[in-house]
Amino acid sequence: MMQEKRGMMKVWNVWLVFITFLLCITGTFLTRSGVVASVHAFAQSSIGNWFLGFIGVVLLTCLVAYFKNRDYLESENQLDAMVSRESSFLFNNLILLVSCVAVLSGTLFPVFSEWLSGNRISVGAPFFNKVNIPIGLLLLFLTGVGPLLAWRKTSRESLKRNFAGPLAAGAVGCVVAFALGYRQFYSLVCLTLCVFVAGTITLEFYRGAKVIRARSGASFLASAVDLTMRNTRRYGGYIVHMGMVLIFGGFAGVAFNRDVQKDMQPGSTMQIGPYTLRLQSLDSRPEKNYTAERMNVEVLRNNKQLMMLYPERRHFNVNANEPAGTMVAIYSTLKEDLYVVYAGESPETNLPVIHAYLNPLVKWIWLGGAVVVFGTLVALLPNRKSVLVLAAVPGTVPQGIAGQALAQPFTPRPAMREGHD
Repeated sequence: MMQEKRGMMKVWNVWLVFITFLLCITGTFLTRSGVVASVHAFAQSSIGNWFLGFIGVVLLTCLVAYFKNRDYLESENQLDAMVSRESSFLFNNLILLVSCVAVLSGTLFPVFSEWLSGNRISVGAPFFNKVNIPIGLLLLFLTGVGPLLAWRKTSRESLKRNFAGPLAAGAVGCVVAFALGYRQFYSLVCLTLCVFVAGTITLEFYRGAKVIRARSGASFLASAVDLTMRNTRRYGGYIVHMGMVLIFGGFAGVAFNRDVQKDMQPGSTMQIGPYTLRLQSLDSRPEKNYTAERMNVEVLRNNKQLMMLYPERRHFNVNANEPAGTMVAIYSTLKEDLYVVYAGESPETNLPVIHAYLNPLVKWIWLGGAVVVFGTLVALLPNRKSVLVLAAVPGTVPQGIAGQALAQPFTPRPAMREGHD
């Protein structure tokens, strides 16, 4: 978009393409060479040296292609102001690159530590979460800010007019989330930003649909659809942004995950959040290639039965020494997911063990993914062409030349129906 609309960031775009391909080859090198010990590094062979050579050849090719064509990649414009849509794109790119470098450095840290100190030190999930949570929140913020900024430079009056509503909505969302018990800092910030970004997207659709509705008289929904089809790339992108809002809303629930583990016998109960789990019985049922040990768990809420869950442990007949497979039973709603796991028998009491997990807002992540796919499909559609409306010139014909005017053919005045961009 920067290159098309402003003739800027051509070198940046070319090198992002180069680096993307190089990183794909690097990822293949890591999984095939055995350099990094990981569940994803599923092979170890001498082919890694060939990948290193190929990476060197690709990098050399990219450098030659760049220096040969750099005269064609000169920027046609410069960044006019820090508060502009161009700057939001630039910051967005920089933040994504920082995240990329953080993930890559964390992945390769064991290799670097072995080279420097002789000891292989691995980093776990806490490192990646600690680094990428603030980066993700900043990206979410820019998702809402970008549509409100003008090209070249955004005036102070425009900032006040465009940001007032979404910021107020975000503040209200923060207060509501705090009142509902969301006290964890990152989750509270995430939910606040989700409301803010949703407000900016809704405002963009509202403004455009309002213009079309005033001219066509159609409903707001029909006007919003018409608006989207006139500029599918732009408004399809906004739909993708709304999908990301739903996904981040699901992420915010992670801070409130709960789990409880308890030795159970038939008739006993355990409590997790608002749910009561009662173990009614255990049974065993043979299948074609395995035998299933199954728990019959009753799920209650406010002393009212919701449903029955049947977590299983499956013992396969092929290999008696093979560990039992676990089948998780799930009760899923828009608000939260309840997972019930048959975790085996306790060595101390020889009683079956239930491990229950309560994870809020998981389904919002799946819904957000579906919205992202839908927005991408909309963005791929061709734009609907503007409709040519023929409007007669208003006014009356003088009496003296009425006959002459009627004798001449009537020439309508063409008027293009305005779009919103």
